[in-house]
Amino acid sequence: MRTHDNDTSTLHHPQNSTERPNLHYTLHRYNHYSTTKSLTIHICYISSIYLIVASFLTTTTTALSSSSSPASRLRNLCLTSRKTSSAIALPGVHDALSAIIFAESGANALFLSGFGVTASRLGSPDAGLLTQTEMEDATKCVVSALSLSSSSQSPPPLLMVDGDTGYGGAANIRRTIRGLACAGAAAVTIEDQTFPKRCTYAAGTGVSTVPRSESMSRINAAIAAREEAKNIDGNDILLVARTDCRLERGLEEVIERCKTYEALGADIVYAENLQSRQEYEALRSSLKGETLTMLAQLQLYPNDEDEKRRIQGAPYTIDDVGDMGYDLALFGVTGLQSAVGALQGVAREFFANKGIVTSRDDNTEIVRTMASFEEVKRVVGFPKLDEFESRYYHD
Repeated sequence: MRTHDNDTSTLHHPQNSTERPNLHYTLHRYNHYSTTKSLTIHICYISSIYLIVASFLTTTTTALSSSSSPASRLRNLCLTSRKTSSAIALPGVHDALSAIIFAESGANALFLSGFGVTASRLGSPDAGLLTQTEMEDATKCVVSALSLSSSSQSPPPLLMVDGDTGYGGAANIRRTIRGLACAGAAAVTIEDQTFPKRCTYAAGTGVSTVPRSESMSRINAAIAAREEAKNIDGNDILLVARTDCRLERGLEEVIERCKTYEALGADIVYAENLQSRQEYEALRSSLKGETLTMLAQLQLYPNDEDEKRRIQGAPYTIDDVGDMGYDLALFGVTGLQSAVGALQGVAREFFANKGIVTSRDDNTEIVRTMASFEEVKRVVGFPKLDEFESRYYHD
């Protein structure tokens, strides 16, 4: 069979040094080596460019995402508010509906209260009964409802979530932080109570806190989880480090813990249940000026214990809180207090008046607390839903 000149498979290979090399074979091997080397260089070059571009795009995307994240927006809101020496109102909500109602009235930020969610979801006291997954689910519902009820001209309020003690050890804290960040929370609080925790205002001197060293471990675990949420999951979230040790350990320990949390890298520092304006001012002056801080209060009701607080100057207005140097004015269970009071009044009138709430002339206060059915439909979004569906479905 005839062999073609360009068929390299049949080229004559020199067998020993005494045999004269075939020039065609030698040139072919040289060209093959040069082509392979050149191709390898090009592949390495292209791969390097790809890695550089991919790294740049990832960094840029992360930066853009972080700059518009709920956490960044909350931080910027605090910094902007400082220019007017005004605190940001942070009303507490307990479910999606209460969040929508406060958002309609102009809230820029909201607090999803563990006390409130435990009460509304379980009908139980805030005593460590609520689970991490239940709180994360409540967060998703609130964030989704706020998003659906907002518009491009009116972005949804930012949500800070009560993370309690983190629901366990370091691994639980990690899951809590990353889960709430993924759910859309702008910030999460982690406190230093022992388990099972108690509401500080409800339990008073019955609140027990862990040693300072253990509280530091919690905050360090939370900070590590915050960084993982940002760098691995792409979800930025602010960490609010909270102490509840005032009645158990005294003001000096409160100050030392808050200074420690500040040094560890917490984004916001928060001490619960200080006993006077002087104590709040002493805490604030012990921290760095740039540190973001929060002050929490209850809405007071005319009884003997609350009258004592009134004499001491509480409750403080949002302007009072700003004047003391605090950035966030938290009223954690305002929505729940209002809902319980309104429902109790309507329930009493319902049974006293054989099911008819609005017919009695002396019923004006109760009538004002009860919305019309048309208003309920509007609040939960029926008009928006009808408008959306009309674009795609026609009779």
